[in-house]
Amino acid sequence: MPCLECENGLWRFGDSGECKYSSKSECDEANADYYAEETYNDYPDSATNNAKKAIKYKEENGSSCGTQVGWTRARQLANKDKITRSTIARMASFKRHQQHKDVPYTEGCGGIMWDAWGGTSGVEWAINKVEQIDKNKDMAKKKYYSDEDHDYHFNFTEDMMEDLHMNGELEVKIENEGKEMLILFTYKRDEDEEIVIDKVNDEKIISMLDDELDDYINKLTESIKKL
Repeated sequence: MPCLECENGLWRFGDSGECKYSSKSECDEANADYYAEETYNDYPDSATNNAKKAIKYKEENGSSCGTQVGWTRARQLANKDKITRSTIARMASFKRHQQHKDVPYTEGCGGIMWDAWGGTSGVEWAINKVEQIDKNKDMAKKKYYSDEDHDYHFNFTEDMMEDLHMNGELEVKIENEGKEMLILFTYKRDEDEEIVIDKVNDEKIISMLDDELDDYINKLTESIKKL
């Protein structure tokens, strides 16, 4: 989500942000946490020990098992390095190899590579961690759209508004506090109304739909309260 310049020369964060920053750099800096990719090393000690065990065997006995990526992961876990969400997601996806986890190191690659990726404790941690990270990220995003005067804030893009105006309906799926709603917005233009659309951000369309969209949002808010 980029910082955007307002008509008054100030800058805002995202389509629905407040025009309060004097420059793009100030806007970017103020919202840096939105872009930042956090790293984590709160995986269990058992995952670290599993990786150390696999590395030790490879160093002492040699092994052609695994890939460079797998052994890089093992060293990260063994060193208790911080890892990103994308790396954690790869650990979680290693669950598909669980059926080979009990293969002895001396008889194949299943057991040693399972341990290299943190073993059962590491993989299970990764599965839960990805879910936790995504949940926290969704909650963090809400602050950029928070509004003390409303229970729910939905931002219509100009493309959405044009689609509603041209096709007469717009289907939108929203999630709020774990509840999901599929909303169908409809719009019927008066027969004597003639509007030519020259571009997506046609200001005439935007101003014409504002009042009606406010009504839709108010009704939507009431519906969410009743869920």
